[in-house]
Amino acid sequence: MPGRHTKTTTQRGLGHRHKQQVAHLKRQHIDGTPCWWCGEPMYLSQGLAGDHSVPRATGGKLADRLLHGPCNSERGDGSRDHLRPALTGKRANRELVDIGPRALQWPW
Repeated sequence: MPGRHTKTTTQRGLGHRHKQQVAHLKRQHIDGTPCWWCGEPMYLSQGLAGDHSVPRATGGKLADRLLHGPCNSERGDGSRDHLRPALTGKRANRELVDIGPRALQWPW
């Protein structure tokens, strides 16, 4: 988006140590483990993000679990943890990405 500047992880205070920790969490991850936020299964191919169970806004220093990338963004500072889809039973509100036209029209 023009005019929108997203800070890098280092600029947000998530430098080398954070990247190392997330890499460690991904090495330990077992595909199909449920996401803490939404309850859906997580797979490394989905772009998982390191999450701080103690939010950085309240002093959390180290990512200690993985969430889906969008789930981590939805969680934010943790102030709405009691409303997470895994507890309420409501599905996460996710927009579908348009991948363009299909190579083969289905059904034939």
